[in-house]
Amino acid sequence: MFELSVACKYLIPRWRQLSVSIISLVSMLVIALVVWLIVVFFSVKDGLENSWIDKLIALTAPIRITPTEKYYNSFYYQVDSISSQADFTNKTIGEKLLAEQANPYNPDSDEEPPVYWVKPDLNQNGDLKDLVKDVYQIIASSPELHETSITDYEITAANLKLRMLRPYGKIDQEHPKGTMTQQFIEQAAYIGSFDPNTTAIAKTLLPLSPDDLQNLQYVQSTSADIHLPPSSLHAKVADDGSRIIIPGNNQNGEGILVPRSYKEAGTLVGDQGYISYYSPTPSAIQEQRIPIYVAGFYDPGIMPIGGKFILASHQLAGLIRASHNQDDTLQSNGFNVRFKNLADAHKIKAALMKAFKQQGLDTYWNIETYQEYEFTKDLIQQLHSEKNLFSLISMVIIIVACSNIISMLIILVNDKKIEIGILRSMGATSGSIAIIFGLCGMVMGACGSIIGIIVAVITLKNLKFLVDMISRFQGYDLFNPVFYGNTLPNQISMEVLGYVVLATALISLLAGIVPAVKASLLRPSAILRSE
Repeated sequence: MFELSVACKYLIPRWRQLSVSIISLVSMLVIALVVWLIVVFFSVKDGLENSWIDKLIALTAPIRITPTEKYYNSFYYQVDSISSQADFTNKTIGEKLLAEQANPYNPDSDEEPPVYWVKPDLNQNGDLKDLVKDVYQIIASSPELHETSITDYEITAANLKLRMLRPYGKIDQEHPKGTMTQQFIEQAAYIGSFDPNTTAIAKTLLPLSPDDLQNLQYVQSTSADIHLPPSSLHAKVADDGSRIIIPGNNQNGEGILVPRSYKEAGTLVGDQGYISYYSPTPSAIQEQRIPIYVAGFYDPGIMPIGGKFILASHQLAGLIRASHNQDDTLQSNGFNVRFKNLADAHKIKAALMKAFKQQGLDTYWNIETYQEYEFTKDLIQQLHSEKNLFSLISMVIIIVACSNIISMLIILVNDKKIEIGILRSMGATSGSIAIIFGLCGMVMGACGSIIGIIVAVITLKNLKFLVDMISRFQGYDLFNPVFYGNTLPNQISMEVLGYVVLATALISLLAGIVPAVKASLLRPSAILRSE
């Protein structure tokens, strides 16, 4: 292309045009610096945000289906409390799923339902509508939901107490136990049912430290009633990385996963204790204790309740929750809906809402995406607000950086007046002249972007080294591991890359419009006569 070849010729440095060459070089370096800064900053920020969101939904799911008050007031839920087949006990969602029939009521042996109960919601065939199994049926039969999985969950509250026994002094064959020190950690905690097939939790599992391994060996050597190898006392990720394997109930108790805040408080894998809760008995309300031990640690990220959220087996969480009124909190029992692509959350929610409405289930269930959870909504909205703000700031910085192109091109137009006059007298149109100087701006922006991207890729590959060096220089961690994890993301964001390249090229083109218009308006006769 004629215009492009002339534009590239003008941008080649020459000693005669030293001032233009220096200004051109400075302009490209400024653009490269801005592109480097934006790509590195946004790549790390997007990586952290994605990591935070993964950890936020690790304890829940991309979509959660929870019962409404109408569900707990329905005949379907309340009938278990007057049915002998249901042991006169209200059932959880998991128990409802395993129940042989939706309506266990027997009019011949069970008491008559109270008059203030709502009427049963029946199917067209006259049977009681199964509000739980119908949800599973929708997931299984809908073509739009064939790649989703659904599991029930339970969350309850209890008190966790851990005993930390540590050897103090010399340990050898003569003194195998040494001197013991003892400390306790006691905290009110949320107990959540653990889903081993949750890949997000597998990614947050913290590796064992040397102190953890030493503590496991010490527990094994000092406990005569424990005959399990240390490797069977801690949680680990499956070979395919798809799930976490938590040890079941053994001589130590029930294995649980605790957040990393416990690890920072001095807890180690293998520490034993109990979970206590109060349950009504025929004589009084008494404290119940379930022996447990720490099987591993996970990183909850910046989850607001992450520091108090304990992951235990479904049976343990269900046992504790059964001692409370099950409809005290509408969020304590429900369904977790999981799928591969997080971006499909709103589309899957819309499909679920449509299917629920068609089946008459929409008033019994509340469907929320991870962006709408009560305990994560404000945090995710803040992350999105910050992303929009930083995008606006980055656009302003790019505009300021590319504004140098205007000064350079104006100087270049004044320096190339004679050549412009010659080109016009040889038949070049004003549009061709405008394209030449417009392309000069674009080429400068593109070169600056390429240099900045190359430097950004090198920076991201050596990010850990740079962070460690700055941390050693200032004497403390540059990024707190509690919030940012042990390592920062170092993968370049393709979304940011496309945004920067497009924005730089567009703004560079716009910056070249004014000089290009000025060059196109020059008359060849006036230029040659003045010279």
